[in-house]
Amino acid sequence: MFVEGDQGPQKEVLDAILPDRLVWFESATAHDFWLNSRALEELGVDKHTPDPKPGVAAYARNEDGEPTGWVKEGAGVQHFANTFALTDEAHIQRHKESVAETLQVLSRHGHTSIFDAGNKGYGDLAYSVVSQLEKEGKLPVRYFGTYQIFTPERADAAISEVKRYRQEYGGELLQFNSVKLFMDGISANQSAAYIEPYFGTGGTTGATMMSPEELRNLLLDLHEEKLDLLVHAIGGLAVRTVLDGVEDAQHIVGEDFYPRVTMAHLAVIDPSDMPRIQELGIVANFTPWWFGAVPNDVVEELLGEERYSRMYSAKSVFDTGARVSFSSDEWWGGAMLPTYLSPYMGMQIGHTRQNPKEWWETENDGIRSPISERLSREQLVQGYTQNGAYQLRLEDQVGSIEVGKMADFVVLDQNLFEVVPEEISATKPTAVVMEGKLMQGAFPE
Repeated sequence: MFVEGDQGPQKEVLDAILPDRLVWFESATAHDFWLNSRALEELGVDKHTPDPKPGVAAYARNEDGEPTGWVKEGAGVQHFANTFALTDEAHIQRHKESVAETLQVLSRHGHTSIFDAGNKGYGDLAYSVVSQLEKEGKLPVRYFGTYQIFTPERADAAISEVKRYRQEYGGELLQFNSVKLFMDGISANQSAAYIEPYFGTGGTTGATMMSPEELRNLLLDLHEEKLDLLVHAIGGLAVRTVLDGVEDAQHIVGEDFYPRVTMAHLAVIDPSDMPRIQELGIVANFTPWWFGAVPNDVVEELLGEERYSRMYSAKSVFDTGARVSFSSDEWWGGAMLPTYLSPYMGMQIGHTRQNPKEWWETENDGIRSPISERLSREQLVQGYTQNGAYQLRLEDQVGSIEVGKMADFVVLDQNLFEVVPEEISATKPTAVVMEGKLMQGAFPE
């Protein structure tokens, strides 16, 4: 219901079942939502309510302009922190314990530095907990937080909020050096921005949160404040908009341009834009555990075979000489959290472009095309270590084992370069060392 055609789920279906209760469903991707009439009334959303950003953060509407109950991206996220505020003391304590355990899961997998790409409006709640853990000596990683722009007006507050986070919550391990921008949404709900239209949607292309000129101006402000930028960019138009904005800002500032810009996800890159990533010094960040084949993927219907067949071209980006880093993009939690947070799972799927057999939905899900985009193990290790360190401005401190660096390293239970590809994900650290201190496990005797 969320993705086929351009109608999406309808509030009337929920109204017929629960007319007198507030109902808010979240899609599996967490990028769109299904509300009944009572919920829309509670939020004050009607035909006169403007979309935060048409085509991206928007309320789907019928022919009369009335909201249908399908809410996309920031149009829903903007309500989270108030509508679903965490106020119960027992829930707050459970949240702290959950965050502490998640950070231990990261540490046990060998992470010593992580980038948190934002908390959908819950920044104060999340960062106050992380700050408290640091003060209690229970923060096992360097933690880089940010402020998210998921509706246009949040761009005006971004820099001041990052500086406030830094002042109120910052410490030696918890730091704030960047802003996060959702340039577009995702393909499945047709909010990712493409140069050519989606198929079967009446010409929909999606839209970008900012124009190249608006992004240029944000980058110039970030330059003055010595802050970096991470951009969610799924579709080819979103990627091109980022490239154009960065190019303009660099042209104005010159060689001293400060912001390190990272584009995350990069599902589809127009071939003509591929070399520009390296030319502009942008870091390309991918989530390799997404690279497996997906049977009966609605995104293939929406994009068509040609675009779909060149999704996630991480190796081609690597081959241009650009810096490529890797991440988990995990925030759902639950039983699969340790699996999605594991860099070794990312390495296996990035290397094979095939999901583990236990994930298969058919007798043989196959390999995501093109097979030529399989990443080497060396590229994957480099992306998770050296290039990730560069993205966080830590390249002189961590990311490789060298004299003068901070002595961050892991001891693994198997050789990543010798194990058969289908067993890379089973890798486990037997020892995790951060700044020379044993954080997890033990050294072999």
